[in-house]
Amino acid sequence: MKRVVKVCLVSQCAPTAADRAPSAQATIDVLLDDLLLQIFDLYREETTRGYPVKAAWEWTTLAHVCRRWRAIIFASPRRLHLRVTCGPRTPVKTSLDIWPPFPIAITCFPFHTVDEEGEDNLVAALEHRDRISDIHIVDPDGSSLERLVVAMQEPLPALTNLYLGSFFGGPLVLPDAFLGGYAQRLRSFSLHHVAFPAFPSFVLCATHIVTLCLFEIPPSEFTTISPEVMATCLAALPHLGSLSIVFQYAPASPLQMTPPPLTRTVLPSLTDFRFMGVTEYLEDFIARIDAPLLHELRIAFFMDLNFHTPQLHQFIGRTESLRSLNHARVKLCNYRIKIALGSPTRFELEIPCGMLELQLSSVTQICSVQFPFLSQVDQFNICEASGLELEGMGEVDPSQWLELFRPFSGVRSLYVSETLEPLVVAALGELTGERIMEVLPALEHLSLDELEPSGSVQDATESFIAARQLSDRPVVVQRQKRRSRSNTNTPYSSEDEL
Repeated sequence: MKRVVKVCLVSQCAPTAADRAPSAQATIDVLLDDLLLQIFDLYREETTRGYPVKAAWEWTTLAHVCRRWRAIIFASPRRLHLRVTCGPRTPVKTSLDIWPPFPIAITCFPFHTVDEEGEDNLVAALEHRDRISDIHIVDPDGSSLERLVVAMQEPLPALTNLYLGSFFGGPLVLPDAFLGGYAQRLRSFSLHHVAFPAFPSFVLCATHIVTLCLFEIPPSEFTTISPEVMATCLAALPHLGSLSIVFQYAPASPLQMTPPPLTRTVLPSLTDFRFMGVTEYLEDFIARIDAPLLHELRIAFFMDLNFHTPQLHQFIGRTESLRSLNHARVKLCNYRIKIALGSPTRFELEIPCGMLELQLSSVTQICSVQFPFLSQVDQFNICEASGLELEGMGEVDPSQWLELFRPFSGVRSLYVSETLEPLVVAALGELTGERIMEVLPALEHLSLDELEPSGSVQDATESFIAARQLSDRPVVVQRQKRRSRSNTNTPYSSEDEL
């Protein structure tokens, strides 16, 4: 709080001659009510940043400072997003009425101990149905959540944000009568390891949803919310801006894909889409939708050797903000690879994979076959994750590296991390004579981490540079030791992290 007050005083109160005098002392009492309100608002934003429930700030502490502060706070309940927070340790029946009838936020996090008394407190809070605006309950084993769900089978007309999650055991199953079957004011709806058979009909009666997050969807839900059903549901959500579809694991049997309709569902407000699951589901789903304003797309596939995703290519081609990104990054890890486009990242694809050789062939297949628009990329960075196992890397055929670079015909700047430098440079060194322009023909700058390369690496580098010089397309090599990927002097910046 002191830091926020200091920032506001410095930025909005110009010092006078008296203020600059050594003996002058100012107190917070000299601030006008409007400025204090701004300070309180900044404090609220700072203390709730990253919290899923907007009510999780301690306005009650400020309200106890003095009558003036309490009056300022109580006079602006909407701007300050005042909520009375009720948790397992809140004696609801005796303490809830000491505050004005502000909206209620019910919270229960994994670190809370929920015994029978705690459950009673949460159930008592749920009885104030007309005031409940936020519910965020994370119950590790789901036992307490089951009782609370029983108490949530009637409408909560003021509810705007809902998050229910369990982690261990079987998934919690929500009844068809959950929330009375509709929630007209609901804007954020998140389920974590929770099955909801009535989800399709429920969403059609909660048309103001802006954020929809389905995490660790049980495999049984593949049928309940098939790609066709999901697209139909989302058509009823014109305000949907953020969508997350994350399955727990792959289904036991292959999905039955159906032909897409002649006309696609347009999601006019969607800007952020995240998916984790099998390729068949994603392909079937995105074949049915258009998202003209989509700004960020992040995809993670389960272990699968089938990376044939023509619908993904077409979907990106239909999305203006994703089809003209000029930065690309590939990150090799022990058991997965990541491809990212844009700076900051607009598109990210993560694929589980084992051996480096298999990783290279997989990412090459994806880049060359599925994303031909990569020829527009201007800057290409390739690196490895910390702890990458290097065993067997030297046995990778150099031609695989060349095939990886082939789709990036427009790249002018290439960065290679220190660990991968010997392999990549050795491959580039094989480009001589007429072959020199087959790969990376537009390359102008090659940035390498290693300051003192070994003899073979140095020889390969000089061979590549000499061959490019003869072709009248010279390449400048820059060497600098990578200290930190957050160091702005390196090819990576903090926003480029995968």
